Amino acid sequence: MRLRKLVSYGIFVVLLVIGFSFTGIARAFDYPPPTGQVAIAQQTSDLMFNTLFAALTQEFDETTPDNVEQGKHSISLIFNDQNKDMRLVGTVDPLRESDRPRDNFERQANALAMAGQAYTSVQRVNNQWYYRRSIPLSNFRAECALCHINFKPGPTPDQVGALMLRVPIKQQGNSKK
Repeated sequence: MRLRKLVSYGIFVVLLVIGFSFTGIARAFDYPPPTGQVAIAQQTSDLMFNTLFAALTQEFDETTPDNVEQGKHSISLIFNDQNKDMRLVGTVDPLRESDRPRDNFERQANALAMAGQAYTSVQRVNNQWYYRRSIPLSNFRAECALCHINFKPGPTPDQVGALMLRVPIKQQGNSKK
């Protein structure tokens, strides 16, 4: 009888230790990445923004009333819906329904963008930490109105949406992204 009680007690202790171990492991995934890793993701975001802005500016320079459809198609290929790391988002008559905000970050960022404010956040999406950023966009070039026929002839200071960027944060000891 005493041996049975001792074995039961031992099993209980082992299960308790295993339970606490799993809880500790699960909680480790809830901790945001260290500031150094966030800073690297932010720097990557800055480089990404500069590259995308250069591409948009080049597109604007080459878009004319004669090739508007090709310009719209070109931008749609760059900002295609399968790339979740960079999106043009707006609610002022976007060119496509898929250009509307998709999640809480994008809804809040777009609302702030309409007031001319940028927004950043570090968020976990599907067990991956991301540095997320929005850059407000205005009707800053005459070419904007070529594709967006509801825009006033520009440039104007009217806020029209945001460029959303999402950079995976590399974590030490994590071989993913």
